[in-house]
Amino acid sequence: MKKFFSILMAGVAMIGASACCEIEDGFTDIDSWPMPRPTYDPKVYTINHPAMLHSATDIDYTKSHLGQQPWSDAYQKLLSSGYSYNTYKASPVKYLARLDNGNWGDGGGRWDDAGLRDEYYPGIHNNYTNFFRDCAAAYQLGLKWQLGGDSEAAEAAIKILEDWAAVNQGILLGRDKWKDDVIDSNEYLIMFQIHQAANAAELLRNYNGWADTEGFKSVVNWMTTHFAPFCSRFIAMNNTDHWWMNWDLASMTALLSMGILSDDQDMINEAILHFKQGEGPGCIMRKGIIVMEDDPSGTGEKLAQGNEAGRDQGHNTLCAAMVGAFCQMAYNIGEDLFSFENGRAIAFAQYVAKYNMVKPEIGKDYNTGSLTSASFKYAENSLPFKEYSYNGGTMTAISGAGRGTIRPGWDIWAGYCKAHGVKATYVSEIAEHFRPDGGGGHYGGNSGGFDQLGFSTLMHHRE
Repeated sequence: MKKFFSILMAGVAMIGASACCEIEDGFTDIDSWPMPRPTYDPKVYTINHPAMLHSATDIDYTKSHLGQQPWSDAYQKLLSSGYSYNTYKASPVKYLARLDNGNWGDGGGRWDDAGLRDEYYPGIHNNYTNFFRDCAAAYQLGLKWQLGGDSEAAEAAIKILEDWAAVNQGILLGRDKWKDDVIDSNEYLIMFQIHQAANAAELLRNYNGWADTEGFKSVVNWMTTHFAPFCSRFIAMNNTDHWWMNWDLASMTALLSMGILSDDQDMINEAILHFKQGEGPGCIMRKGIIVMEDDPSGTGEKLAQGNEAGRDQGHNTLCAAMVGAFCQMAYNIGEDLFSFENGRAIAFAQYVAKYNMVKPEIGKDYNTGSLTSASFKYAENSLPFKEYSYNGGTMTAISGAGRGTIRPGWDIWAGYCKAHGVKATYVSEIAEHFRPDGGGGHYGGNSGGFDQLGFSTLMHHRE
């Protein structure tokens, strides 16, 4: 295994010897927690391709139910998304950038400081939008082929991926004082799209033997060469209280997906061990979860307050979608992270779902700006909350900012819970409310509509 694992195991062993502190006066500073944690060793996973978000069993299950509701409506959402048409063409760029317009949009002095004046062109600062649209299209076309046998869809999807592999050289890196590093940490969020491209490739690998071709190898090499090192770098450095949970999850899902695609056990273990025992907010046992308690409503279920609960619900719901994707990918290679540590991940999703569940009469097509506290099914005081400090601030209550944010992906949670007999009132309710969900093309044109793949009803709803 990589040097990463020996360092990680040594660090965890030291931490594991500490004793747990009680939370005094309902307040805690996450970084002060000397939490005792068990150590977990790397495993050798059996990967039966296709794996990742969708196993062969998952695909067969959906195909056998396409004539029934809600799968039939969910399939029509796939076909009508605007990103699953067979003539879709990719728009690859040499270097990907996700930079704010104020600092980077005008080609000013920051480009000179970064030594990148020669790379500047109008729009380069935000060209990752090309990538999230093309990743959504490749994934949706891959699903279209797997479920409907449309060979033209498969060819179009493969062309998208191979075009990016031929043109793109990864993330825009600085020269001079930023040599070999991102010029703005927002670029690490491009990793949200990597697990999407990897899942698309995984769906397509058995199309006409594509997995044995130079084209497939070039796609795998492109991803693992240009993006995997940045995922590892970010996970390793995100051990302070600066970057939030969704940042870790972007790199973790990317690394796990690339590991599965390339049969790289080290990558897989690096991602999963970070989820179990890492130092960053992507760790479900440390900074990712503030507190886990019984549901005050008396359901007998657990609710777990997440790292971004006090920040805003746009990011909190994104974390729920990404943790769901991460757990599902791990599940399909034999690692059940849904049930890990007494269902800690499920308790987290339950918390997010309960707080963001609107009353049924609100419907499923609304603007969050029009909602009031009376719009929600459950009152804020029906959820546990512990004050905590993070990113230079103190969160004293659940944030109402963005409450009711609509994101696809809830049927990953509900599908697992139903299939395994796990009582999960709130993820079941929110999944049912928004069923069938869509994906890229159904939730607006900004990154929020594309940072998760969606189509969870189509692929994960279970009878």
